[in-house]
Amino acid sequence: MATVTVTNVEQRDSGALLTAPISASAAEPPTALPIIISSMAAVAAATVIMWFAYRYWIKPAPIQIKTGYVPFAGLIVVTTALERLLEPLSQKLRPNDASDGSPAKNAAGSTSSAHEAAADPSKDAAEVVPLVETAATAQAAADARRTERAIIFWAIASVCGLVISGGFGFFLLQSVASNHVNSFLDLAVTGLAIGAGTKPIHDLITSIQNNAASGKSSA
Repeated sequence: MATVTVTNVEQRDSGALLTAPISASAAEPPTALPIIISSMAAVAAATVIMWFAYRYWIKPAPIQIKTGYVPFAGLIVVTTALERLLEPLSQKLRPNDASDGSPAKNAAGSTSSAHEAAADPSKDAAEVVPLVETAATAQAAADARRTERAIIFWAIASVCGLVISGGFGFFLLQSVASNHVNSFLDLAVTGLAIGAGTKPIHDLITSIQNNAASGKSSA
């Protein structure tokens, strides 16, 4: 849901200026189903392909790390390297500066027009409301485009993470488990974790450390 709020300035007959907020909301258009399906299908296909490549073609020796938080540290290093590698692509898919005619540019222009009209005492609220509604609709379209790009980038990062996991034998669950772990599940989990970025991993490590510290203090 996109909401645009402006402060409307209206001049009374007495000459006094009256200010009041005017808001409008618009629902974000649903993400195109082909984008969601194709992104998830690409990740699923990469998982299957890399598992077969790992088992029957590349056959790398799995990296075994069994000391404390070292596996998570290795995961952060790999994830950080992937983020830096994909950074130019990220800027291309999700540019900071909107190009002419893009939903983001239209949203910025519509919002600016609404604010300008609201700040003009000669315009009454009836003239400002349609502009605010247009700005909200344009912002919802920009949010929808941002969501689509995020899904596409998630698929690209996840596929890269799966390639790294299967190609180099980097498996998170095998590194921390004492018993045998299904290699297909481990590949999927590790690849998706790498593709998710560093923030979720940092949060996970912080949570584990806090729980460990809490357990020691209670003991």
